[in-house]
Amino acid sequence: MTSGIAADEAPAILRAKRSSADTGLHHRDAVRLLFILALGSEADETVGDAGPVRIFRGEKRAMAIDFLVRYPDYLAHELLNRYEHERRPEQLAEVETIFAADEPDVRLVKMIRWHRGAFQNIETPLAILRFHGLVRALRKSGGQRRHDFVVEPAAFAFMDDAIRRQPALAWYRDRAALVMSLAGFRSGSSLKDDQYLHEEYRDAPLGTEIPSIRDRVLDRLKRLRGTP
Repeated sequence: MTSGIAADEAPAILRAKRSSADTGLHHRDAVRLLFILALGSEADETVGDAGPVRIFRGEKRAMAIDFLVRYPDYLAHELLNRYEHERRPEQLAEVETIFAADEPDVRLVKMIRWHRGAFQNIETPLAILRFHGLVRALRKSGGQRRHDFVVEPAAFAFMDDAIRRQPALAWYRDRAALVMSLAGFRSGSSLKDDQYLHEEYRDAPLGTEIPSIRDRVLDRLKRLRGTP
């Protein structure tokens, strides 16, 4: 099941006249990608047209973080790992909130298993963000693309305004922030190594959707809570 925020809830600045059903999905993906790149970025000395910019480093890292936003059950598993190390009650409560809201079903947006793990072509969502002056790919001298992204200062003002206009978008901000609290600035390869530990992820045939681990994680949560 693919859900999350409805396509019509995407801010008007990211909506265009639709020629197909996919258009709304591209704008939903653009909103999610914007929050991930912005909240996963770091300060940079570079000065753009509108002031200092921030850099999100690594397309593979973006994919690994996006996976945890799109699969709340895998995120819940990582939160339980942290809980088992730190034993902070709020960590367990965060996982309980994910399941109480039925997020592994209603927020699930599946990704395809490909050669380097979970994959989605982000060219269209990135083009939408680039068109509106929010994010752009960073290139080396000579035009060779680097797998980094410049997050323009306008992106942060845009996100604040978007949430003010449509409060439902705060879910993306809060979820990206939660994932970043786990992922930090680890490389995409490191994050994906953790994801490969799940046989459902690792053994999914190339070109197929990565399956949910909802039931397995829910059972683990119940054991940690000491409930049947």
